[in-house]
Amino acid sequence: MSSPTSAGVLQTHLLIDNHKILIRDEIYGEELVHEPVLVELLQSPEVQRLQGICQHGVTGYLGLTPRVTRLEHSVGAFILVRRVGGTIEEQVAALLHDISHTTLSHVIDHALSKPGEESYHEVHKTRYLEMTRLPDILARHRINQKVFKEELFPLVEMPSPQLCADRLDYALRDAVSFGNLTMEDARRVVGSLKAFPSAIATRRLLVLDDPHVALILSRAYITTDKDVWSSPAHIDMCQRTGRVIGELVEAGSMDDKMLWQLSDAEFWTLLRQAANPEQLRAIERLENEGIPEDNGLRLPQCAKIRTLDPDVWQGGEKQPAPLSIVLPMWGSERLQYILSRSQHR
Repeated sequence: MSSPTSAGVLQTHLLIDNHKILIRDEIYGEELVHEPVLVELLQSPEVQRLQGICQHGVTGYLGLTPRVTRLEHSVGAFILVRRVGGTIEEQVAALLHDISHTTLSHVIDHALSKPGEESYHEVHKTRYLEMTRLPDILARHRINQKVFKEELFPLVEMPSPQLCADRLDYALRDAVSFGNLTMEDARRVVGSLKAFPSAIATRRLLVLDDPHVALILSRAYITTDKDVWSSPAHIDMCQRTGRVIGELVEAGSMDDKMLWQLSDAEFWTLLRQAANPEQLRAIERLENEGIPEDNGLRLPQCAKIRTLDPDVWQGGEKQPAPLSIVLPMWGSERLQYILSRSQHR
């Protein structure tokens, strides 16, 4: 038996007898993985690469925010799908949903994405997959390649503001890490989670069975959005970092393939080496000044305002209903938050 390895802030992995992996997650508890395809994927260089990529990009790498990683988030989404009884294919789709994320996460959107495009890692996902052994691993285990299209799997991806494993895991992981949700409440959310009408129904949904737990989660979600995800100060740091990266890629000083080959730390070293004096001053400002004050900074027009309106199903009802219907006061509160954030643009 090997020693446990850290996957991020809240999660460790332990390889047992070379064919099982014990995942210990502070939110979800223990999960023993024994299915060969999942064990092989979890040990693959492509999945392990995500351990070196911070969920929050430049602020995570510089230690200004908790170093939640893309690996622990991807595994967390997989655990949620597994816990509600999702198929092996849907579990694989959850595990691989962020597989094409570049170094520094969404910072690269500010560097290289064109206006109106999806995130850079989504636009270039097929290109990235062609560089990997992942299609071969899936073929060997007879897993359909459609798992690379997470939008085909409702437990993994659903349009905002509905609940899905991707959105729920990063909500819990970030809200706990930033102190906006207690660990006890995060565990209550997980205990309230169900698949409706079942985990294999064509029109399946992730739902919560307790509206008050759903309200706690939804409020923590918008608090974390205000403090982090749509914070003009955090976005400003991503934009400034992105400008330097974009200039270097456009000038040919940096090959964009490096975005999938290096950890955040390795990439930052390369960034400093490739930078001209003006760019190096911009990098040093990011390193030394930290997150700026929000005063005077506006929310960019393209920035998402994230809210949650999870479906609630209490068993006796025939169909789930959004929390804003079950508790109308949440509908008003959510709308007021959206309007208040829009005024920051």
